[in-house]
Amino acid sequence: RPPAFPTENSATGSCSSRKKNGAEHLKHKYMIRLQDKHEYEVETADATMYLFGDLAFDKDAYTITYRDEAGDLAGCTTAITCKGDEVSIRRTGPYQTELIMEKGRRHSCLYSTEYGDVLMGVYAEKIDSHMAETGGYLEFAYTIDFDGDFVSRNTLHLTVKETF
Repeated sequence: RPPAFPTENSATGSCSSRKKNGAEHLKHKYMIRLQDKHEYEVETADATMYLFGDLAFDKDAYTITYRDEAGDLAGCTTAITCKGDEVSIRRTGPYQTELIMEKGRRHSCLYSTEYGDVLMGVYAEKIDSHMAETGGYLEFAYTIDFDGDFVSRNTLHLTVKETF
């Protein structure tokens, strides 16, 4: 059962750090609810996950970072950066991937899977975001194709809330 999603807000939020055994240790201060939907020609799949992660701001962009602890992506760290009408997803760990989505443009991206790397096209149809230091949301919709052949229409909605 997923943890209850916090509803309270506090004044400011950022990732704090502390030393643990002489090493820098990040303390995650944000609860992330990740809802994704994938529509294929014959079926639709959707899921909701609750994760702890970080939120960082840099000039006119922000980055949401979290670590997958279970499932196919266990051990991967995902960083989602939003800057205006552009979203990039960078995954490191066992499966390394970088997807770039820019509203109204198709990008070719290398996607790493357990079966090998795949070159795919990504076309962002919608990017909607409102994020502050205490949290907010990011939603984007995009299509994926292989060699121009439609594979899926996808929606990803992240809600970020500062924890205490």
